[in-house]
Amino acid sequence: MTTTTETETAKTSPMMAQWHACKETAKDALLLFRMGDFYEAFYEDAALLSKELDLALTKRQDIPMAGVPFHSAEGYIDRLIQKGIKIAVAEQMEDPKKTKGLVKREVVRFITPGTVISSSLLSDKCNNFFASVSNSGKNYGLAVLDISTGELIALECASLHELKTELFRFKPKELLAPKKFIQKYQDIMDEIKIAFSPLINPHDDWRFEGGAAKEFLLSHLQVKTLEGYGLQEEGACVSSAGALLAYLQDFLRLPIQHIQTVKTYSLSDHMVLDPSAQRNLELTESMRSVQQKLTLYDVLDNTSTPMGGRLLMHWVKHPLLSIDAIRGRQDAIDNVLQKLSLAEKLRAHLNYVKDLERLMTKVCSGFALPRDIANLKASLYPLAEIKADLMASCHTSPFLFDAAAKIGTHRELHQLIDNSLVDEPPFRIGDSRLFKEGFHKELDELRLIGQDGKKWLADYQESLRASTGIKTIKVGYNRMFGYYIEVSKGQAGNMPPSFTRRQTLVNAERFISEELKAFEDKVLSASDRIEAMEQELFAELRREVSLHKTAVLETAGAIAKVDCILSLALSAKQHGWVKPVVDGSRKLVIVEGKHPVLDAYQKMERFVPNDTFLDDEKNRLMLITGPNMAGKSTYIRQVALIAIMAHIGSFVPAKSAHIGLIDRVFTRIGAHDDLARGQSTFMVEMTETANILNNATDRSLVILDEIGRGTSTYDGIAIAWSAAEWLLTQEGKRAKTLFATHFFELTKMEEVIDGAVNYNVSVLEQRGEVVFTHKILKGSADKSYGIHVAKLAGLPSYAIDRSKEILSHLEETGSKKGIFEPARPKRAPKKVSDLQTMQLTFLNPNGR
Repeated sequence: MTTTTETETAKTSPMMAQWHACKETAKDALLLFRMGDFYEAFYEDAALLSKELDLALTKRQDIPMAGVPFHSAEGYIDRLIQKGIKIAVAEQMEDPKKTKGLVKREVVRFITPGTVISSSLLSDKCNNFFASVSNSGKNYGLAVLDISTGELIALECASLHELKTELFRFKPKELLAPKKFIQKYQDIMDEIKIAFSPLINPHDDWRFEGGAAKEFLLSHLQVKTLEGYGLQEEGACVSSAGALLAYLQDFLRLPIQHIQTVKTYSLSDHMVLDPSAQRNLELTESMRSVQQKLTLYDVLDNTSTPMGGRLLMHWVKHPLLSIDAIRGRQDAIDNVLQKLSLAEKLRAHLNYVKDLERLMTKVCSGFALPRDIANLKASLYPLAEIKADLMASCHTSPFLFDAAAKIGTHRELHQLIDNSLVDEPPFRIGDSRLFKEGFHKELDELRLIGQDGKKWLADYQESLRASTGIKTIKVGYNRMFGYYIEVSKGQAGNMPPSFTRRQTLVNAERFISEELKAFEDKVLSASDRIEAMEQELFAELRREVSLHKTAVLETAGAIAKVDCILSLALSAKQHGWVKPVVDGSRKLVIVEGKHPVLDAYQKMERFVPNDTFLDDEKNRLMLITGPNMAGKSTYIRQVALIAIMAHIGSFVPAKSAHIGLIDRVFTRIGAHDDLARGQSTFMVEMTETANILNNATDRSLVILDEIGRGTSTYDGIAIAWSAAEWLLTQEGKRAKTLFATHFFELTKMEEVIDGAVNYNVSVLEQRGEVVFTHKILKGSADKSYGIHVAKLAGLPSYAIDRSKEILSHLEETGSKKGIFEPARPKRAPKKVSDLQTMQLTFLNPNGR
């Protein structure tokens, strides 16, 4: 590949010297260098652009180059960002029409996965977070910013485990961290890379230390203290937040003036959901298919606005631990369910409200286009009715009434936009009329020139036909040559000598006259002035609209809360859910509970409900035995999901439920290798189990599925027993636990340890076949039915029969000492071609 040192042209050309200066600023980013109507890339950047976007790679003066059109660049940039490529944009800082010589160019911004503002990569109902981490003493600081909405959150974490848990909740697209931090905690960096692939940016350590980061944050927010935001002046999260904003402004050259506040909350206000729980319970992401909507969030999400969708995502990931806050949401849902006609009316209005948060960010950061302002106006129109309906109907719900009070009608802002922009503005300035007639006197006068020009051209054409006698003479215009007078080649000699030849075509000649040239200068001058004036007026309109940012964002937050409550109420109505009792007790009682996701999406069969009874006395651990595919894993997940839904404030899929506060949910489900980190299935299993035993409390909920299966039988039984015993007997660790297992030896625990209770999944045998009823009953299972499950899975009939022979032999000789020697087969296997596989359908009249 040609390098920057291989071509003398690069050293002598002023244009390329300018490019080199910009590339020095861009460093490792792909530089898009504005040249007229194109963004050009050179040298290695050109090769990369050509390869990733399948563009032609050309050469000019022996310099490799490739480019994309300016007007459609955003789509190309999005494709590059999706591939993890950092982009630097160098713009023309002067108007080429008014500049003699080389136009000045500078890098004006960087675009990275965590900093997209106006992009198709942004999902309406998902935040796009950029995180920053640091540590100070024993504390760890976390700041997360969605630059597209202006939301900045700062959190203080007391341990590395807390920090990792929060990172997994927010799943940032990009991460900023001190270089020493990354080196010290490389294992965590590797783990999050594998989990959600953020772009990790090492940054100088000193930028997180001392008072520099704090002073930047204070200066940006224009305050003298951070106490008003609930932040400790010397907190590690303050360093993270300040360093992040400084990095965005100073290194990525991004606008941050729209970030006007910082939020915080205590981690003790929310249920702890570690990465394993978030993954195994599929709260917001499906482990099976990203295309299928098979998550708890998908079942709960009936939101009408992007703000509501993002807030509901936050609620699902951050279940509450305040009984008052939970009941506030429950009462709001109750209020809506009692006024369903009002709910439908509100939802109809909300459908017209677009993304107020991201629209205002575009306005304040200078990225808003005319259509964005028009969408903002359309979103303001229904607010007055939404506010009035809520204020009149929601007196019984302080949650909704408070939200209604914070919804502004924004009549002044609506009037400002309505008085200026046409009802359907163009996508870009200059494409068509932007401002209404009467909005600006000088602009109207310039437009009249163009309107009068059409009549003048028609009159001029008629006068030419009369004066020259050429009836086919035509006056026209094109972008390349401007205005022209066209005649056939045969008539070209009859044109007046004062006319100047402008263009020769195959069958025609084009001329320009002094009169037409004067008209052209006047019209084109007016056109240029119109576009320049509209640019100026639109910039002023954006500035005036941006002054309403704080009020509009308060409205957006209130609308999001109302939207979430309406969404949860609709889910409760659709699926027949009930309001659970949530209190400070240690009970977890569910009558006829169902798995919220499977029950919602199961179309063909009725879901079998099951009861759950756990407390802090005689029923602390449910030991559940039964065959694979019978429903053990579904059941224990179901209980955890119902508990989480109750803490979100949602209604739950059950006949009734009484749930005492649960501080954290732990899961150990499934078997999987962590190949990227070189960990075996058993090592992953033990690591997750260790996390549970070390961090569970008396108020935790633990669901365990098949602990100990990754090692020898006796080792596995010993580990499983000791883990269960720890959770039953260890002071401060007596969590409510659902333990699904195939180790029947564990059922003896009920006899020797208080709090352990045996349950099993009911199985019926009919003429040698099994029927899974999916019903959880008290008592232990007496058989594993493993061979029956193998048969259902389609193992060849010979293998099934042989398994039965070996099992019978083991049962007869298993108690004898000696090396295991399976009985000889009673019959030889048939040829492979003759073996028949069996795939039976579940005989399940009552279950799933």
